[in-house]
Amino acid sequence: MAWYAPILHKLQDSGLFSKVYLAGGKVRAEIDTSRFLDIHFDPKSGSYSYALIDLTIHYPGDKRLWGWDDFPHPGYPQLKKLSSYPHHFQKRTPEGEWRFTASSFRGHPEEDIDTVLETLSRYLKK
Repeated sequence: MAWYAPILHKLQDSGLFSKVYLAGGKVRAEIDTSRFLDIHFDPKSGSYSYALIDLTIHYPGDKRLWGWDDFPHPGYPQLKKLSSYPHHFQKRTPEGEWRFTASSFRGHPEEDIDTVLETLSRYLKK
């Protein structure tokens, strides 16, 4: 079974999204016309990214609000200080800066998706 099949079902069953689909090699779950969750996973390397995107934020380029990934982000030396490096959670501050915290994620979408959905649900209730 493809890695994304159970993820698509979980996202669809969550009731949080208006549309859930496979877009190229990633899973996209639309909340509304400007916000969506993108999930990238490479089964060969185990590399992953779970990101909440908001196209309306005013920061140039990257429109992520928060998410988990294992990208080392070379321009952020504080990331290397995390016990889970390169695995981390990142959240944009109100000023647009990135704040990084340790993460227990290790690139297992079926294990990680419940935490992603719980975090998104809490965010949407705010």
